[in-house]
Amino acid sequence: MSRQAELRVLVADDEGVMRTLLASLLRQAGYPGIVYAADGQQALDVLSDPAAPVDLAFLDIQMPGFTGLELLGMLPAQAVPFCVIVSAHSALENVLAAVQAGARGFIVKPYAARQVGDILAKFEAETR
Repeated sequence: MSRQAELRVLVADDEGVMRTLLASLLRQAGYPGIVYAADGQQALDVLSDPAAPVDLAFLDIQMPGFTGLELLGMLPAQAVPFCVIVSAHSALENVLAAVQAGARGFIVKPYAARQVGDILAKFEAETR
């Protein structure tokens, strides 16, 4: 079994179409262990479960309950070793806020295979 197949990836986005699209791209890249959250509270519940740690998280910057940035601020760094903020807006202030909150990457929706591939390559390089 490949390393990717053993990893747990959280896809947190309040838009079902975006969750499905990102999950499809992740599966195509060899990451089948996907957990979904439709809002910030569900994402917090997943990320707070010590029995099932998340290796990689994609958090929507704007979700009901808690935003992706709020989640990053609420959790210790070890709870999410590699977090990517996703947004429909590429405004510089969003990117800067994500970096300041501790995100390891930023992706603009709608997702493109190349964007996701670049993030996964960075994840693999930094977590080997």
